[in-house]
Amino acid sequence: MAAGAFSEPGPATAWVRMRSPLVAGETPSPLTRVLVAADSGNGISQVLGIGDYLFVNVDLSVHLVRPARGEWVCIDATTRIGPEATGLATSDIYDEAGRLGAGNQSLLIAPR
Repeated sequence: MAAGAFSEPGPATAWVRMRSPLVAGETPSPLTRVLVAADSGNGISQVLGIGDYLFVNVDLSVHLVRPARGEWVCIDATTRIGPEATGLATSDIYDEAGRLGAGNQSLLIAPR
């Protein structure tokens, strides 16, 4: 974690990398690594206790300005909750060369 904490609610920034392939026997491409990391924005920046609420990612939108590089991906994420059991996790995405793009996750939120 570069900022915030996984165990505490609020915005957070984390450098992550895949430790195992998404598909057995295949080496993940830099794009695959970015997309897997982008799907973690809500997970690192939750605003309600993960033990008390479910967060279903209804969709994921990722926009990149250039090809990704390397194994490590940085996700700088903020989650916002709306009044009707919905939310949005927004992430700035970085790699070893700098800012790469952005991701958005629409969320459905429900008590466990």
